[in-house]
Amino acid sequence: MNDADILIVGAGCAGLSLAWHLAEGGLAGRRVLLLDRREAYRRDRTWCFFDVIDHDFEAQVSHRWPRWRVRAAAGEPWIERQAPGLRYAHLPSDAFYDRVLARLAAEPGVELRLGVGVDAIADEGHGVEVHTDGGVLRADLAFDSRPPSLTALANPGREVSLLQHFVGWEIETPDDRFDPTLATLMDFAVPQEHGVHFFYVLPLSARRALVEATWFGTHVPDEAVYEAAIVGYLHGPLGIARYEVARRERGVIPMSSRPTSVRASERIYRIGLRGGMAKPSTGYAFLAIQAFSRELARRLRAEARPEPPPPRPWGSRFQDRVFLSYLSRHQSRAPAMLCGLFERADPAALARFLNDRASLAEGAQVMASMPLLPMTSEMVRSARMWMRP
Repeated sequence: MNDADILIVGAGCAGLSLAWHLAEGGLAGRRVLLLDRREAYRRDRTWCFFDVIDHDFEAQVSHRWPRWRVRAAAGEPWIERQAPGLRYAHLPSDAFYDRVLARLAAEPGVELRLGVGVDAIADEGHGVEVHTDGGVLRADLAFDSRPPSLTALANPGREVSLLQHFVGWEIETPDDRFDPTLATLMDFAVPQEHGVHFFYVLPLSARRALVEATWFGTHVPDEAVYEAAIVGYLHGPLGIARYEVARRERGVIPMSSRPTSVRASERIYRIGLRGGMAKPSTGYAFLAIQAFSRELARRLRAEARPEPPPPRPWGSRFQDRVFLSYLSRHQSRAPAMLCGLFERADPAALARFLNDRASLAEGAQVMASMPLLPMTSEMVRSARMWMRP
């Protein structure tokens, strides 16, 4: 007898989101088992996004910024933008975890097991076998949301593969230092070492903010590099000498143009970052995961082993490939190009574009905001590479 009908490996954002949408729509007698290596849930990350689509976790959004800004270099003017009805949203992971876990605990057909590591998942034809550090578990279907291997990402072949890596400190100051209505999305007025480097500052109040050192590059540096960068930014551009660090977070998001198939086999599906849910050029993933999970749950209620929805539109994947190719070949131009997008593109259209929600007309308008000749050259180059056998 199987241990479950649906086995979800990895109970982070993607795994919990799929279980949530399955439970919300009804399990139809199916048993769902979630496995995760962690021993307990804590506030280990933050998801931020432009609120361009509705989702089930609006109540868990803790802060919204009506204005946002970017800067290409020290001495350059800030480019500040806003749009009617549009906000940049902040959703702390603990609020998400608490709501989903409470919902799943009330669902008799769902079980969560923590402290379980998974070594391998095998499709045996009649079902799947999940090899854990506590033995073998069997199910009809498996959904794999384990993080992708950084070793594999480092060998992209003809594709482009970078990493967006970051460390953030949530700090508190003894006096008012921040404007809680204004988010700094990219400040490139910092040394451009270890790749394309910028700071991200999200004020949660006049005295509290998440200050994050972010890079686009090919390798993850030592912890000391992040610490020196954050301390330098706090003392330098922000002019903050006294502060307390309330919380730390870190992450690595793949920025790869390599096509990802959600379906690894007849009975094994890849979800989350492993399934290509993160937009490679931005790292945004939360809204994509919600939309994908909702649709996949609907298909699972209709069919035993459905064809999954595409993680992202083909056109968006091609646009990301062009951008990543340009970025990898012209890193020194990245700050001006990225800030130029915020300066020239309509802010609402750009926000939808950054989350794969732009119309064809909006996408064309945003693309037209990029350097014409260099981007056209990259489009031709990328098209030729994708058409190679």
